Amino acid sequence: QSAAVLIEQASDVENKTNVCLNEDKERGEACTKFIHSSLPHLKGSFTVDDAIDSCGFGKFQWIIAAVFALSLVASATEIMMLPILPLSLECEWGLTPFEQSLSSASVFIGWLVASPIWGIVCDKYGRRKGLLLASITGFVFGILTVFSPSFYVFLALRVAVGFAVAGLAQSVTLATEFLPTSSRAQSLTVLKCFWAFGAALEAGIALVILPSLGWRWLVGFSALPLALFGVCCWWLPESVRFDIAQGRMIEARATLDRIAELNGVSLPEGELIHQRKEETVELDQKTLREKDLEKEEKQPECSEGLLHPKHRRTSIQLWTLWILSGFLYYGLTVYTPILLETSFQNSTAIQEETRVKRSTQSTCKLLSTETYVDIVVTTMSEAPGYILATYIIDRIGRRATLAVGYGVYAASWIALLFPVPRFVQVSILFVIRSAIANSSQTAYIYTSEVYPTSLRAQGLGMAGGLCRFGAMAAPVVTQVFASINLIFPPIIFTIVGIGAAACSILFPIETKGRLMK
Repeated sequence: QSAAVLIEQASDVENKTNVCLNEDKERGEACTKFIHSSLPHLKGSFTVDDAIDSCGFGKFQWIIAAVFALSLVASATEIMMLPILPLSLECEWGLTPFEQSLSSASVFIGWLVASPIWGIVCDKYGRRKGLLLASITGFVFGILTVFSPSFYVFLALRVAVGFAVAGLAQSVTLATEFLPTSSRAQSLTVLKCFWAFGAALEAGIALVILPSLGWRWLVGFSALPLALFGVCCWWLPESVRFDIAQGRMIEARATLDRIAELNGVSLPEGELIHQRKEETVELDQKTLREKDLEKEEKQPECSEGLLHPKHRRTSIQLWTLWILSGFLYYGLTVYTPILLETSFQNSTAIQEETRVKRSTQSTCKLLSTETYVDIVVTTMSEAPGYILATYIIDRIGRRATLAVGYGVYAASWIALLFPVPRFVQVSILFVIRSAIANSSQTAYIYTSEVYPTSLRAQGLGMAGGLCRFGAMAAPVVTQVFASINLIFPPIIFTIVGIGAAACSILFPIETKGRLMK
């Protein structure tokens, strides 16, 4: 007889459970879900959310936060050297403006290709393994870049680095799944300040190393955080939600016990279950018979995919937003040194006749010390943006936070269309970078929260990959239009920022206070 019929004939839950345990492995897996759904009525039970929330933000979360912060520093040091290197590469290889833009876009080409791949890898093999592989690969290719004999070998190696660094974005997924619901958004937002720290650190290292040792030493030093993060990945546990989604309840419980022990607390009493069922436990005969006929069971969300009608509108809007966000963030990053370093009459950014044309004569000069300092100042402005987000993201919601950030970003660029002194330029750039940092971090949080566990890494990976598509276009568009007229990039950024704000407010789902599935 089939498992469904045998269970149906059993007189009570205990006998039904015994029937399940005596079935073969294939049918036993189907019965396991029945057992777990029945346990809440036999004794106490708890879900992953219950366990994580009961553990609170303790020692384990502090360690996870430190590792996550290191992944951000490692990513930032690799990415934020892009607006700094082109001048040094021009001096060594005599690059054209278009080749300089390729040097800035190369990492994003690899990132664009790799992000969906890393999402699939992490959803199939686990978050921890994916992060470990990404960090080791990125470090190896980062060191190989130091020995590039030609510009095109350099480009190929930077594409490989971008392919590897794309995997580090999955650290957001892992960190999200270990944080209590009440402090998840605030914790991730504050931790993102370490991206700003890594970016500012890169500018500071460049100021010290480039004039004396050259760009190869800068590239070598920038790869070291990847190696350190790879070492830390050995300590990381696998995601509890991933283990449960894979049916590894014992491993998931062991990880939760480890968290509780480190935090000095106890887990809720009872059995760990996948999802709490509020309805009375009844055996769904139709569902059991259908599952009894299947050769394999699959998670519903896995078969649905990101473009299933349930997720389609959210996915398309998210992908659009991430493309726009990537363009806006990295367009700003590339445009900042161009704006600050270009010579203007009376040292102003806006002069009706003289400021609109950039010099096309190659002088083979590195960035000035003043420009490096201003880059550090504007980069550190991301920290106030992240901190501000912690106060408003759970008050006005994710969608409104995104819209406000992009709106401020767009409005601030308008101010640069008029004559202003250099210190005002820096102040405006400070506000712009703070606003885009706020929106970018909120987009990470929203994407991590809006998808179920089985699609979370894949959804974040796909979004991150499309973000790099916008980032890849940003250096080319910014440098080309800035070479024609310096007011063109601010106009473009204003229009795109307004579009991003509109896209944000129209999201169909608000994840504020929503439990992760």
